[in-house]
Amino acid sequence: MKTKLTLVLGLTFAFTLLILPGIASADVFLKQKQHTDGVEMMGHTQPEKDLITTVWITEDKACSDNEEQSTIIRLDKGITYLLDHKKKTYMILNVDLSKVSSSTNSEVDKEEIEQFQSMMNHMMRLEISIKPTGEKQKIGKWNCEKYTQKVVTGMGSMNTEIWATDQIRINHDVYTKFAAAMFASVPGMQNMVDSITREMQKVKGVSVLTKTTSELMGQTITSSTELLEAKEGKAPAGIFDLPSGYKKVEMRRRGMHD
Repeated sequence: MKTKLTLVLGLTFAFTLLILPGIASADVFLKQKQHTDGVEMMGHTQPEKDLITTVWITEDKACSDNEEQSTIIRLDKGITYLLDHKKKTYMILNVDLSKVSSSTNSEVDKEEIEQFQSMMNHMMRLEISIKPTGEKQKIGKWNCEKYTQKVVTGMGSMNTEIWATDQIRINHDVYTKFAAAMFASVPGMQNMVDSITREMQKVKGVSVLTKTTSELMGQTITSSTELLEAKEGKAPAGIFDLPSGYKKVEMRRRGMHD
């Protein structure tokens, strides 16, 4: 089922999000190169993929954008927009942290949520551990330190090599809200937000390079994320708003029939 493949890949991406930097006093711009090797799972093939992703983060908003999709987090509204640029559609998820026990809205089919919840409950028998190695290396223009991360779930494991730098000014406390909001928007993840973010706080500084090998559902998925640019500035006007001409869709249509 393509839905399960999407969730597996999405879970890997979610952990990558947790090791992105927090924000400084100004808006922060990030440019990243994301690579995922090809994988075949349950009769569906995900080809090898390289994407350039740009990210803007403010005190209460964040936008991650590439040629295929965008994720807009609006903590000021308690929602996340998921945009599909090819189909010009969007989906809404509720990320109001005061209501994570019911992180859905009228646009999400209840039966679909129950299916996701059942699968995520199995997947989310999760243990995560991060250890500093003391190993240092210069990557690009940043002096980095290496960490190892191991995630064990009910469906497999993910091993990640993290290279982080303390040369970029950050505010970890603010970014924790974004990490929590991202996980709270995924059915089955609500009860794990605190433990995951506490472990992720062991990484000191900004992630410059991550390399992940995932063994999930009998398949090996390798991916990497490299920071190409980081700077402070002013987010472009309108970047956290829905673009015109996009049609709202329900989770069933996007996840089950594409």
